Amino acid sequence: MSSERVASSSSSPYSLQRGKACSNCRKRKIKCDGLRPTCTQCLRSARPGDACEYADSGRTRTQMLEDNISRLEARIRELEEPDDENAVRLHLPYNFSSQSTPALMVPPQTGSSIRGSALSSPTNTQRNSNSPSIASSSGHGSTYSTFQEEPPSDVVHQLLSTFLPHALDMGFFLNVSRFRNSALLPLPLGHYSRPCAGLLSTVYLLGLHLSGDLNNQESVYLARALAHTANILSSTHPQRIIHAIQAETLLSVYFFRTGRILEGKYHMSAAVSLTLGTQLHKIRALPVGSGHPSVSPLQQISVAGPLLTPPIDQIEEGERINAFWIVYTLSNCWGVAVGTLSSAVFESHGSTIDTPWPLDMTDYEQVMLNASRASRTYGADFGSLLTSQELLPAEHYSVMTVQNFLRQVPSSSVKEFSTMAMFAKASILLDKSANIASLYRSDMNADEASRFGATFSSLNNLIDNFQSSLGFLPLNQHASSSYDFGTILTTHTLAYTATIQLHSVFINNNPHSRRKALSAARACVAILRQVDMSVMSHINAVLGSCWTTVCQVFIDEIERLRRTSTTTAGVGIAGGSRLHSRSSRTESWGISEGGLDSISDREEVQLKGMLEKVFATMAVFSIESPLIGYQLATVQEAFQSM
Repeated sequence: MSSERVASSSSSPYSLQRGKACSNCRKRKIKCDGLRPTCTQCLRSARPGDACEYADSGRTRTQMLEDNISRLEARIRELEEPDDENAVRLHLPYNFSSQSTPALMVPPQTGSSIRGSALSSPTNTQRNSNSPSIASSSGHGSTYSTFQEEPPSDVVHQLLSTFLPHALDMGFFLNVSRFRNSALLPLPLGHYSRPCAGLLSTVYLLGLHLSGDLNNQESVYLARALAHTANILSSTHPQRIIHAIQAETLLSVYFFRTGRILEGKYHMSAAVSLTLGTQLHKIRALPVGSGHPSVSPLQQISVAGPLLTPPIDQIEEGERINAFWIVYTLSNCWGVAVGTLSSAVFESHGSTIDTPWPLDMTDYEQVMLNASRASRTYGADFGSLLTSQELLPAEHYSVMTVQNFLRQVPSSSVKEFSTMAMFAKASILLDKSANIASLYRSDMNADEASRFGATFSSLNNLIDNFQSSLGFLPLNQHASSSYDFGTILTTHTLAYTATIQLHSVFINNNPHSRRKALSAARACVAILRQVDMSVMSHINAVLGSCWTTVCQVFIDEIERLRRTSTTTAGVGIAGGSRLHSRSSRTESWGISEGGLDSISDREEVQLKGMLEKVFATMAVFSIESPLIGYQLATVQEAFQSM
């Protein structure tokens, strides 16, 4: 016992003056012996948080905490009811409906949504004031977590109605009807009969994004989508893996559209990893040298992807096939658009892509309808029928799907010219063109140059053949408002952009490559003139990168024409005899003196007209995509600085 404690113990605890007990004993209403620094009662109890403090020793810790609480309460009252009418009031960030469902956050009066950029720094854009806004519901509540519930049912209906017509352009591979029906079930978020919370929240985010988000609520929806998506795989939802792939794909597209490139790459990489981890690139694989699959497609899926249960029907198997191809296709497209992403990861370590070309979702639905009719015809129940026959036609299998396409080996797959298959093939051509062009070096030795030339020529021929096959996917036979029209438009544009990518390294030095690239760029403008873009409210944002490439071809050609015109004029002034000789030759061709300059001028006017068409198209869609807005500003600046 310390000397101080011994000295203090001279007085009896029972004769301690009133008010001299420690704060802890007073609070517990027990007798205190007044010993210091810690009384006997406090020594015995030794409970966490108890403090043996005496009022005559100055302000105790408890008193200071109580004073702080009082000051904070006063400040809260001041913020809730400020005397200054212009002061910022304290309010709950989230409102609640009478059903305890969180309403959409409505900020003070605002008319536009401003989005920043992370890596590419796209310009800020103002949303169309005519775009529909999502109404807020009123309600009350004091404690609530915005990450645990979803918007009111009327808002959910509106968000789905905004997103689903354009879902394919956003990378949606699930069956739309099934998804919508399950999403609208009157069940709580996270219920097994509904989509995973992460997927639903991400769809709501994109629905809000496409609607225009006049109320600046996108950040709230984004935070909710990210929080839920991060927890999909740790849930017990039966569709958690496929839904995780879908959510990650949609998030990557969202971030790319909004110019947040690094985050887009992150979520695209997550989708790729999940796709490969579940062996979706091996669905219905046909062993090399075999005339038939070694196991049925039902068994193949179970063996190839042990984390996935066998599909329940043809539509679900189709969703898995399309899941792979959507992830692969978008990885190709955005890899070229933003760099660093590469499809090579899909075929690393000697692995190959064996999943057959995707069908359109209507094709899978038709297969299931046919099977259902057969079950009624033969009197078998549908469940037993599925166990006795393959889900899709027997010929719908594949081996080395991508490699055989690049080698121009005929495919035995059904409907290899489906919208989804053509989209995938166009993305492959774009990716391979960019990769081959990047391999060119001016200091190649003879063997390297020979191998490069052979690869270059083979791919160039394949691209030409593919462009000829676009007749199987005509633009003029699909309404601009149809579900898959945006994908068809993107496929056509990607096919011609692939030509530009392949010849890009030779445009300045090789007349043939320059003409090929210029012809492909003109074809892209012809597509825009063929389509009524005014009725298209949303597009695949990767088109912005394609149009940027097209614009650069036109800008380079205008610069070349101007250089040629200047050089010709200089030669004419410096060498009159040569000018006279040239004049005689051109007159014999029916072109008067100065005709070459006139032709050059007319070509420049035509090129400027096509350039302005692309500018105008990009301007329309820059309203919805800051990335396209940034790309438009970049090419316009390049044009103006010529």
